[in-house]
Amino acid sequence: MDAKLFDRTDSWLKGGAGDTGHIAVSSRARLARNLGGFPFAPHAKPPALENVEKYIAEGIGRCERLGAFERLELAKLSGDERAYLRESRLISREMEQGGEHRVAWVSPEESTSILVNEEDHLRLQVVRTGLGIRDALEALKEIDAALADVVGYAWSERYGYLTACPTNVGTGFRASVMLHLPGLRQLKEIESGLQGIGHHGLTVRGFYGENSEFTGDFYQISNEITLGRTVDEIMDTLMLVVNRLVEKESEARLELFRHHESSVADAIWRSYGTLSFARRIGSSEAMRLLSMIRLGIDKGWFGDLSHAALNRLVLEVQPAHLERRRGREGKFDSRDEARAAFLRERVQAANGHHKDAAS
Repeated sequence: MDAKLFDRTDSWLKGGAGDTGHIAVSSRARLARNLGGFPFAPHAKPPALENVEKYIAEGIGRCERLGAFERLELAKLSGDERAYLRESRLISREMEQGGEHRVAWVSPEESTSILVNEEDHLRLQVVRTGLGIRDALEALKEIDAALADVVGYAWSERYGYLTACPTNVGTGFRASVMLHLPGLRQLKEIESGLQGIGHHGLTVRGFYGENSEFTGDFYQISNEITLGRTVDEIMDTLMLVVNRLVEKESEARLELFRHHESSVADAIWRSYGTLSFARRIGSSEAMRLLSMIRLGIDKGWFGDLSHAALNRLVLEVQPAHLERRRGREGKFDSRDEARAAFLRERVQAANGHHKDAAS
């Protein structure tokens, strides 16, 4: 395994985020697929899972489009390494648990991964920065078509693609967009803003998807239903709701700075002060403080910090990312101390280049 993978992940953050990049953080497109003639992964014994893994590996080996993908055997990685990949959005929480014959194939640019023997035999996913969901879908279709040529999918004329979970039957397609919504939250309009999206077949999840917390004002909007809907219908519905939320958040931020600028500026600069001088910071507090800094970037108050750079900071302060840095440097007794020192260095780098709100 190439150990450098753990020093160069998150490269999907480097792309341009477009006009909505201050609100839309990232997008992910995902497909669930199973092989015909094999028991589904949740009901398969180790020999069957091994056969699935070998069959898919042989197929990838015959596929020129996937030839550069790197194979990672999850059982041979440490818990911290698996957590690092999950934080980098390359594997799921389920895959993070490890287990026999579970493998992740990762593209050279680390924005695409093929997960073998998760809930389904195959989970294909592509991540893009900002509101790049349609670009992610096009890339996903290429991967899906390449695999379809070398492995046989479980398919029903009546139901479509067959999956281990009934909610994925049909297209097997899940799309999600992560939004940063501090304006709606501070105006106490977040509940009303998100209300009713279930009627569109969508759901709201936390920073790391299903069963994760809503931290730092980050919310993932994704489809919950695939059966009976085409990929285009799912995408159109998702974009309708996401664009509406982006518009509402833009309006909320205008209102905040128009009518509550003093209190908002105070919260932002207090966050800046804490990040600049604190000696211990926990993960949840760091997310909350960075969320406020990200809001201040809208006003041009931190000249050396862009939204993309702030997005990377949000990932780099996650536990496994911190542990890898702490292990290399060997300077800190605790993760919270390492996190605080890292943030002091990065945030203070903007000192002297920021534009004070009162100036």
